[in-house]
Amino acid sequence: MPRTAPTTLLDTVSSLGTTSGVANIIQQLSLPPVGEGVSESRVVSGSPRRRPIKRARTTGQYLALAVAGSDEDRAAMRSAVAQVHRHVRSGDHSPVAYNANAADLQLWVAACLFRFFLDQHVLLYGDLDRAELDTLVRAASPLATGVNVRPERWPGDWAAFEDYWASMLPRLAISQEVRRDFESLADLGFLGEAWGLPGRLLARLLGPAYHFFTRANLPPYFRELMGWTWTAEDQRRFDRALVALRWADRLGNRAVLRLVYRLYVADFRLRRRLGLPVLGRLRVSDVMVRDGGRRPGQRGTAARKSDRSR
Repeated sequence: MPRTAPTTLLDTVSSLGTTSGVANIIQQLSLPPVGEGVSESRVVSGSPRRRPIKRARTTGQYLALAVAGSDEDRAAMRSAVAQVHRHVRSGDHSPVAYNANAADLQLWVAACLFRFFLDQHVLLYGDLDRAELDTLVRAASPLATGVNVRPERWPGDWAAFEDYWASMLPRLAISQEVRRDFESLADLGFLGEAWGLPGRLLARLLGPAYHFFTRANLPPYFRELMGWTWTAEDQRRFDRALVALRWADRLGNRAVLRLVYRLYVADFRLRRRLGLPVLGRLRVSDVMVRDGGRRPGQRGTAARKSDRSR
């Protein structure tokens, strides 16, 4: 066990978190308006299917600013995210209505991001008491306010968070189209779409293990939504992996990961100082990314000139 209980979200960062990113995405996108919004997205510049490294950086920076940034940093990121989200709205043929800037949807995303931090700690080191959970819920507020959720809408303590989480579960569902997206993320198949042959080779090498860890990090309710099985042997295998990950933390990996978060903050501040768009150039396609919008090497036809920079 860690010597002290976590009092900030940065304290919860662990080696297990490097294996749970897609599991958390599945939780976020299991709310249909969120899942369909991402599945139908035309924002090429933010898609892991086109720019996986950039997407990993910008997501990491959002998390880093929430846990280790200043109010000024978060305000700048909030404005940049809102600009991107303006281009993610449902159309006439969308299966559900959505608007990526809607506070109700962003509150759910923020709740899932909180679970990203909390679950990686609890799975490795055990349950926290109510007072410790209350402290972490309050510390997590920037995850929500960073996407324009009013502070008063964020749960004030663990009991309120549990009530909110339970109220959302009946609203979750995963369509066939979104499930295919999840599978390509979980087995790293999307890397082949982004990078061609090198990506396909990486997916073949690392995909099976990452798919396992994605299933392992998902709470049972979400595994059932995905139609994924989980056996006693799977659990034993995961338990052995947790032992190794605890050792990785003890040998310094946790300190390295915290340093990475601080480097994300430093990079964000440098980009602002240099006048660069913190999320990079915004590129929007006429065609959904999943349908081939702006494949590598294509010239885009719908990038908004007003959003061009860097």
